[in-house]
Amino acid sequence: MSRIINLLVLLGMIVPGIAYGKRGAPPKIAPVIYEGIRYEAPNDDGRRAYVQARDSTTNKLLWEVTVFQNHINPLMEEDVQHVYIKEMKIREGKLMLIAENSHAFSLDLKTHEIRKLK
Repeated sequence: MSRIINLLVLLGMIVPGIAYGKRGAPPKIAPVIYEGIRYEAPNDDGRRAYVQARDSTTNKLLWEVTVFQNHINPLMEEDVQHVYIKEMKIREGKLMLIAENSHAFSLDLKTHEIRKLK
């Protein structure tokens, strides 16, 4: 009988940790301003990562482009599958983006073409 009680206590300690596998809040990224345009990665949608370009003086949305999409497995908890952009910087006239899973992307600011780098 004491073995059953010990097993139940052990399971009671392990199961809550598995059941509450929530992820933390998405990273907050400072906007990047380049040639009068402010580039933002809102990180407000866990199913897709996207960049918005806004006029830095009027805040008017100029364009928006999806960098990547997260394919969600319906058998798993959704929020732990979200991947967000964690870093953004300008290099040689392109917006370089790093995702939480270490994948890197290049966004051509003139053509809006996305390239996966690694």
